[in-house]
Amino acid sequence: PYMEDTPEPPLHDLYCSKLLDLVFLLDGSSKLSEAEFEALKVFVVNMMERLHISQKRIRVALVEYHEGSHAYIQLQDRKRPSELRRIASQVKYAGSAVASTTEVLKYTLFQIFSKVDRPEASRIALLLMASQEPRKLARNLVPYVQGLKRKKVIVVPVGIGPHVNLMQIRLIEKQAPENKAFVLSSVDELEQQRDEIISYLCDLAPEAPAPTQPPPVAQVTVGPVHLEVSSLGPKRNSMVLDVVFVLEGSDQIGEANFNKSREFMEEVIQRMDVGQDSIHITVLQYSYTVTVESAFRETQSKGDILQRVREIRYQGGNSTRTGLALQYVREHSFSA
Repeated sequence: PYMEDTPEPPLHDLYCSKLLDLVFLLDGSSKLSEAEFEALKVFVVNMMERLHISQKRIRVALVEYHEGSHAYIQLQDRKRPSELRRIASQVKYAGSAVASTTEVLKYTLFQIFSKVDRPEASRIALLLMASQEPRKLARNLVPYVQGLKRKKVIVVPVGIGPHVNLMQIRLIEKQAPENKAFVLSSVDELEQQRDEIISYLCDLAPEAPAPTQPPPVAQVTVGPVHLEVSSLGPKRNSMVLDVVFVLEGSDQIGEANFNKSREFMEEVIQRMDVGQDSIHITVLQYSYTVTVESAFRETQSKGDILQRVREIRYQGGNSTRTGLALQYVREHSFSA
């Protein structure tokens, strides 16, 4: 069986090793000939060769879309990178009359990212498109792109060839500043643009945390305001602490109360001795999922932490999964 602790060596100098969930969405319409579709697959495989693929670094998924969507690779698949590349190279050419961008973004929202199980990683859908979908299918495009945005999924459209819908690409771009489009005249330009596309995606993802030594003592306490404290040493009066603020952001609490909670948290942090050698802060927001708003691995200065706290936006959500939030704290925040 494949053991991730013995990774395959990188094949190229350009090599991205960040925290990223990347989904390749391949246009399976007849607007690409079978030979052009083969070139599209070669581009995907060559990209994968330049990624540090593992469940701990870059996870990949691959979906071919036409009238519907078919996933060949899922984010949770535990296979060798070489095996994942082999699967990508063997995707069958559909050559269908229609490739629905709206349907594949709906599939990405509700199937690929139905639950965000790695909130610390960036999430990107690389939308490789070469055709136009009928107007009646495109009506719900914007709501699905906005739904992905709410889950912090960046959509990067790559338009290929003369039949692509430029208006649709610009519409996707308008929904979020990170949704940068690449427009190519043909599949022949894919290899020319490959490194630029990889660099753009890689720049959007956070660095993986450096391995850390476990602290001599780790204690976790839960207070009524969901404040979690872990001592880094045996003496409490040393004030060397890891503190996690767990902030509810569901519909039940509402935006006004959420803002009050955030202001209270800001006041508490103002009174704390935050710094690289003293108190470290992580902030989580939760409702139906858990979002890392500020992490231990980020710069630990009071000014930076307070700035990140002030920029936190109410996410909303029709469920309150407190248990999931505390499980995340136990398994990720204090897992070192």
